[in-house]
Amino acid sequence: MHFEVIVMRVLEAMFFLGLLGSAIVVLISFVEDGKELFGED
Repeated sequence: MHFEVIVMRVLEAMFFLGLLGSAIVVLISFVEDGKELFGED
């Protein structure tokens, strides 16, 4: 039973790390697109 709980916690942590990483990528893309659109060099 303990093994399953540990696996669930690891998968949960991986999910949230992936979600955070995706949010960072989207934020960086948004900033880069803004620079491209508004012509800031």
